Amino acid sequence: MFDDLAALTAKLFRTPIALVSLVEEDSVWFKANFGLPDAGRVGRTESLCSVAILHNQVTVFENLSTHPCTLVDPSVQQALHMEFYAGHPLQTPEGYNIGSLCVIDRQPRVFSPDEQELLQQLATTVMLLLELRRVGVTLLTSGDKLYPTVPSLVHSLTLLAEIGSSGAAIDITGKPIDTLAIHHEAAQLTSLLNRTIEQVLAD
Repeated sequence: MFDDLAALTAKLFRTPIALVSLVEEDSVWFKANFGLPDAGRVGRTESLCSVAILHNQVTVFENLSTHPCTLVDPSVQQALHMEFYAGHPLQTPEGYNIGSLCVIDRQPRVFSPDEQELLQQLATTVMLLLELRRVGVTLLTSGDKLYPTVPSLVHSLTLLAEIGSSGAAIDITGKPIDTLAIHHEAAQLTSLLNRTIEQVLAD
């Protein structure tokens, strides 16, 4: 499930890399990893995710060559040819930031407010799923109410991400669908997904 979320996040934002990270005292563990197959755990000073947890909003570095982060080892950024980073913290119900959902690109880019909002919603999804796993909830039914399954909603998001990343999306008139429209639809699906998980947790 988490690997699926990392993959669809990368495709939605059209980045080669997306990570779900958990930040520990001295290291950062990648619970889900799309695009960096050899990276499982790195030192805390080597990951921008350790910086992302210091804030409650999206942390964005649009051009790391001209505006590098001085809080981490620059050699890692250089070795991976990282030019762009955006990460939103994974915040527990108690208000602790324990990791991040991030996207990474090898070229500078602008990260719009709409993109920041979508990344925030997706980070909320990741945290809710972590909370479900922690409490051991089964995503089937609550009382006599059948919920849309989380896997099916994630699958819908994945299909949308595939369509968006292909650049071949068209509407019923045959006109191309732009990235903004894809992100708007993804935000609606993610909002439904989050409400579904919150209902399951509340019951």
